[in-house]
Amino acid sequence: MRVVVLCLLLAAPAQAAAGKPYCGEKHFCREMKDCTEAYFYFERCHQTDLDRDGDGVPCDQLCGFKTQH
Repeated sequence: MRVVVLCLLLAAPAQAAAGKPYCGEKHFCREMKDCTEAYFYFERCHQTDLDRDGDGVPCDQLCGFKTQH
């Protein structure tokens, strides 16, 4: 168990240094730089709170609003 925790702690800063997003780094739409990053946190990090209206699209202001037909 300690080895797993240590590996996770060491991996996060390495990803950040490489400029790649990692889970736990950002939590709000205002912190996202674009729609791709918003989808990364929504899908890979399970941050469902980025989709306030529940339409499957995170951060509507970045990714656009779902249109009704």
